[in-house]
Amino acid sequence: MLVVELSISAAMALEECRRRGLTVRSERQLAGKPGSHHWHLGIPGRPGTVELNEWREQVWVNVLPLRDGGWSSAFAQQLAQLGEQS
Repeated sequence: MLVVELSISAAMALEECRRRGLTVRSERQLAGKPGSHHWHLGIPGRPGTVELNEWREQVWVNVLPLRDGGWSSAFAQQLAQLGEQS
């Protein structure tokens, strides 16, 4: 599993996802982490999922190997680079 820490807020990551055509497929709380947020995002009509997580002021994305869809891992790395540019 690919796990990438982000230095941007979850709101900024969600906005960037929407700007690039991703939609929220599901939203819930992480198991055992009260107050957390966990989103599954994807491109409509294409396989692949990026999982965006926020808990205790930490933001990260996960990509499971069988859910890459040929684009998710690269997209996760692009999100990480956004925070490095500021």
